[in-house]
Amino acid sequence: IQCCKDVLKQGRCTLVTLLQIYKILGINSLVNALVLSTLYLNGAKQGDRQLTILGVGVAALFFFVTKGNPLPTLSPHRPPSTVLCTQALLSIALQFIVHASFILISANVALAYFDPYDPSISPDGPFHPNALNTCTFLMTSLSTVNTFVVNYRGRPFMEDFYENALFLRSVQACYAVLFVCALEIFYPLNQLLELSPLPDPDDVLTVLVLEKENDTQSNVWWLNPLIEAIGFPPTMCLLMVMDCVLSYSMELATRRCFEEDYTKTKRVTT
Repeated sequence: IQCCKDVLKQGRCTLVTLLQIYKILGINSLVNALVLSTLYLNGAKQGDRQLTILGVGVAALFFFVTKGNPLPTLSPHRPPSTVLCTQALLSIALQFIVHASFILISANVALAYFDPYDPSISPDGPFHPNALNTCTFLMTSLSTVNTFVVNYRGRPFMEDFYENALFLRSVQACYAVLFVCALEIFYPLNQLLELSPLPDPDDVLTVLVLEKENDTQSNVWWLNPLIEAIGFPPTMCLLMVMDCVLSYSMELATRRCFEEDYTKTKRVTT
């Protein structure tokens, strides 16, 4: 009988790992498509060094996320049997909406400091760091890390997030690098990632004056007072924190909703 329990535990752990990998791939594909389209429409693009470092980081996270071991006890709950179930599709849609919203917000904020008439700006030309590709790279990288953290299933089928030491340490390192870059604490790190300096409050005032003179208004005008009060880098960090909180909340609410439905159905059946 023990060997049957071991097969069930290993099988459930493998199934949960496979499902979370499919969810991560789906969300990251949608996010990357959105970012690349946004950059191309504005004549910008991401740097080769940025994409290389991001690709290596994603590969490491995929490797560490599969290191979760099954728990010694067999859970009475059953994991979803397919990635096309309602829970997985709803979770992917809600998380993508959250990530897409904050990516578009950061892109619209950065467009105020983006000169479309700069001759060096060309989607087919050489890469030149600017506020637009810097903000979108930070938000895209954060969304990618959040996707791994949020969709890591953990208990009751496998080791929890805090028990997978390699995955935990790699995620902490990724968050530390992203927030250090957003706050511009260690400028050589920004240079390594080909990030341009973020605008300062004086630039914000200049943009606000130009908008009033041209009788135009940004799509994220409601962020202007916040940027003027605390500056661009702290505002960027605030958007990053909100993306973390909301994406986790969406996944948690979806998971609890479907687990409660499954528990109620099981009670009625028994």
